[in-house]
Amino acid sequence: MKTKIVVDATPEEWRRFFGMPDVSEFHSELLNQIREKIASGEYDAFDMMKQFVPENFQKIADIQQDFWQSLFQQKPDVDK
Repeated sequence: MKTKIVVDATPEEWRRFFGMPDVSEFHSELLNQIREKIASGEYDAFDMMKQFVPENFQKIADIQQDFWQSLFQQKPDVDK
């Protein structure tokens, strides 16, 4: 025997049903502040995203960069 229940509700209705706080105003205000700082040149997109990238990822990127640099560097002539 199968029973199927379909609930048609918006995310806002679910949020209220579970008693979660409404943070939409805070979210909008925060995004507007970030947009203003980006437009004024206070924030660099790369620096802003750095906080979301794990430290290990940065280390892997450094290793990869070192690899490519060493690959294309001229090797010293040992026959001289």
